[in-house]
Amino acid sequence: MDLTVSHPDQEALEAVDPVQARSGLREAGRLYAGTLPAEDPQVSPLRGALGGLAPMTVFSGTRDVLATDSRELVRRAREAGAEVELHEEAGLLHAYPLLPVPEGRAARDRIVELVRSAAAE
Repeated sequence: MDLTVSHPDQEALEAVDPVQARSGLREAGRLYAGTLPAEDPQVSPLRGALGGLAPMTVFSGTRDVLATDSRELVRRAREAGAEVELHEEAGLLHAYPLLPVPEGRAARDRIVELVRSAAAE
C-alpha cells in the first residue's frame, strides 16, 4: 500500500514478523515501481485519494509488518465513504489466509463467499 515502508510502527512489527523485513520490502517496492518514485500514488495507493472505492475486504495478521498499511487503508477508505470489511487475526502473518491454520481456513471460506456473491450478481 505504501512502498516507502515508512510508518513509525513498522519497526516494532518488524521485530515480531518472522517473514518480512522492511529493507526487503523497500527493495521489492523499488523494483515494482520502476521509474516511478515510491511516493507516487500509482504504486503507493495510500499516498493518494481513496474516494470512490468499491467495497473491499482486507485480511491482515498482527505480526505482519504491513499491518500498519492495512489499518491505514481501512481507516482512510472508510473516511472516504467506502464499505470495508477488516479481518485482523492476532499473532498471524502476512498472507495468513494461505496458511493451513483454522484462521486461514476461515479466511479462505470468506473469500469463497465473496467471490460466489460477486459472481451471482
